Amino acid sequence: MRFLFLLFSNIFCVLVFSQQVNERNLFDYEEVKNSYLKDSEKHTAFKKSFSDSICGFPLINKNKKETQLTIRPLVDFSIISQELNNAQPKGIGVGVELKFKHKKWNVGISYLRNSQQYVDYQSRFIAKNKVVPGMGVSTRINNDYIRNNYTSGFLNFKANKYFNFEAGFGRNFIGDGYRSLLLADATGASPYVKIQTKFWKIEYTNLFSSHRNIFQVEGKNSLYQKKYTATHYLDWRATKWLSIGLFETIIWGAEEGKYKRGFDPNYANPFIFYRPVEFSVGSSDNALVGANLKLTIAKNHVLYSQLLFDEFLLAELRADVNQWRNPNDSIRSGWWANKYGIQLGWTSFDLFKIKGLQTRVEFNLIRPFTYAHSNSTQAYSHDNISLAHPLGANFYEFVSRVNYEFERWNFALNYHQNKQGRSNFGQNYGENVQFSNVSRELEYENELVQGQQVVVKYLEGTVSYLLYKKTNTTLSVSHFLRNENDGTEKATTNFFMLRLHSNLFNKYFDF
Repeated sequence: MRFLFLLFSNIFCVLVFSQQVNERNLFDYEEVKNSYLKDSEKHTAFKKSFSDSICGFPLINKNKKETQLTIRPLVDFSIISQELNNAQPKGIGVGVELKFKHKKWNVGISYLRNSQQYVDYQSRFIAKNKVVPGMGVSTRINNDYIRNNYTSGFLNFKANKYFNFEAGFGRNFIGDGYRSLLLADATGASPYVKIQTKFWKIEYTNLFSSHRNIFQVEGKNSLYQKKYTATHYLDWRATKWLSIGLFETIIWGAEEGKYKRGFDPNYANPFIFYRPVEFSVGSSDNALVGANLKLTIAKNHVLYSQLLFDEFLLAELRADVNQWRNPNDSIRSGWWANKYGIQLGWTSFDLFKIKGLQTRVEFNLIRPFTYAHSNSTQAYSHDNISLAHPLGANFYEFVSRVNYEFERWNFALNYHQNKQGRSNFGQNYGENVQFSNVSRELEYENELVQGQQVVVKYLEGTVSYLLYKKTNTTLSVSHFLRNENDGTEKATTNFFMLRLHSNLFNKYFDF
C-alpha cells in the first residue's frame, strides 16, 4: 500500500467566506439546527452566498467603530492511502483570511490556488469534463497533479430591513436538501447580481448571472462562449411550519450566430414572469420553472421537496401516467421533452432525544434531457457542470447521512447510491446536459436511466476532533469506499484520508 500526500496550495484573502450552511461543515450543529428550526420564520431556501460569522483566531484585528479588519490563518493538509496508486508523497498548504465589515456594507474577496493529486475515479471525471467540481477549469501540471485557481468576491449593501443588494463572483444555492434541482453550488464561481426584497412573510430574490460554455473547446479561452441566466425566486413563509418557494429562470447565449446579443434587457424587469417575455420577443431561450416546499413537523423534523420542469406537455404527461397505470403498447408515451426532476427528503435533529444527532434521507430523480437545450450555450450549466445536480440528468439517487456531534468530537456516516443511464460514443440518451437535444436517439419511448446503466455506491465514514475552536482547526480520519458497476465492468475505489484543516468551501465528489 502506497501513500500519497495531496497538495492544497491555498492562499485566501477572504472577508466573508463563501460557504453554504449545511451538515458538511463540522462542529456547527446548533447553527445548522437553528437555520432549519428556531430561525424558521426568517428562513429562506435561497442560501446566502456568504456567511456573516467566520471561525478563526485574529492574528491582526483592528476594530474601529463599525468597521472591522481581521486576518486569520487557514490550513488544509491531507494524507491519503490508496491501493494500486503510483503517485508519490508530496504537498502541504496554508492560507490567510481577511475580513472587513461595516454596519450596512459587507465586502470580500478570496483567492485559492489549488494544486493536488486525485484518486482514480476523480481523475477520470476531471479528464472527461476538464473541470474540478466546485473549482472550475483544471490545468494538468504533469501526469500526477491538477491545478485550479478559485476566485470569489462580493460587495453587499443592506439598504434597510426591506432591501438587500449584492454584486459578486461566486456561487448560490436554492433548497433545503443536500442536493438542489433548482440551483446548486457544484460549479465554479461566476459573476452575479442579486437583489433580495423582504416584506410581510415573503422574501423575493432576483438573481442575474453570467456563465461560460466551454464544451469541446476546453483550454481555448478565445473560443469560450458567454451565456446568462435571469432567475426569480419567491419564498413565502405561509405558516410557522410551512414554507413555499416558486422558482423560474431563463438561460440564453450572449451570441446567436453573428449577432452579439449580450445581456437581454427584457429579462431585467424584476417583477415579471420570464416565459411571457420570452414568447413576446420571439426567442427560443431555455426556460425552467419549479417549486420548493419545506414542512416542519414535531418540532425537530423537516420534510422538504422540490419539483423542476424544463419542458413538458400535459397531454404527454398524461400518456406517461396512463402507461404506468395500465401498460399498453398502443399508448405512445415517453416523449423526449417531458423533462422534469423530483426531490423528496427528510431531515431530523436530536432524533430519539439524542442531542447532537442529525439524520437525513433524500431521493432525487431527473428525467433524460432535463437542463439541456438545442445547443450547449443554452444548457443550464457552467464550465461543463450542471447548475443544479452535479450528475446532470437521466438518473435517480438515494442520499442518507448521519452526523453526531459530542463536545469536540464529530462522527459522520454517509451513504449515497445512484443509477444513471449513460451514452456511448456517438449516442445521446440524455444524461449529459451539454449534448444538444437535436441529437437524441428517440422521439418517444424515452425512459428513466435509458442507455448504458451505471450503478454507483458511495460510502464515507469520518471521525473528527476539534483541535482549536477559535480557528476551527480540525483533525479528521476518513474512510471512503466507492463502487461503480456498468453491468460489464466493476471499478472500486477504496482509500483512507488523514486531514488537518480549517473550514473550507464545498467540493463535491460524492457521486
